[in-house]
Amino acid sequence: MGASSRAMVLLAALALADAAFAADCPIEKASYREAETGVELVFSAASGENTPVSHGFRSEIGSFKLDGHVMFDPEIERPVGMLMNNCPDGDVTGATIAACTIWKGIVYGIDEMTGHVDLLPPEGADAPDAILLPGFGPAVLSSVVGKGMETAPWDVFEFKGCAA
Repeated sequence: MGASSRAMVLLAALALADAAFAADCPIEKASYREAETGVELVFSAASGENTPVSHGFRSEIGSFKLDGHVMFDPEIERPVGMLMNNCPDGDVTGATIAACTIWKGIVYGIDEMTGHVDLLPPEGADAPDAILLPGFGPAVLSSVVGKGMETAPWDVFEFKGCAA
């Protein structure tokens, strides 16, 4: 077996190990990393029992500390995520939320072994191998957060780890 064949076997084994590790981690304890810029998403438990929020997450991009959440939209029957910068707390108008929203879109989970793309699993379910946030990179780059960035983050975030 040549050096390149051994490297391919090692990479395949590492990918399988990461996938197995993701399967042993509940989504609310998972963290993900985007390969191009290193931007991370760190998931957390939803904010309470009587809330429409199904998942919480946070991210740091440059000097910005961003908060996000996922809510199931019954109209389109999809989990919709929002990443926000300094949004006010409490009851605010749609225009106020829109002004502080960096990205909004459907959140998908990816099974790397099968290539299957599905909706983000509910809290308590195993974390997917990767997260897909369509349009994330261009949205960040065109926002105040992306003004100093030379490269936009990609829309795919690979499983990085599981919080204790």
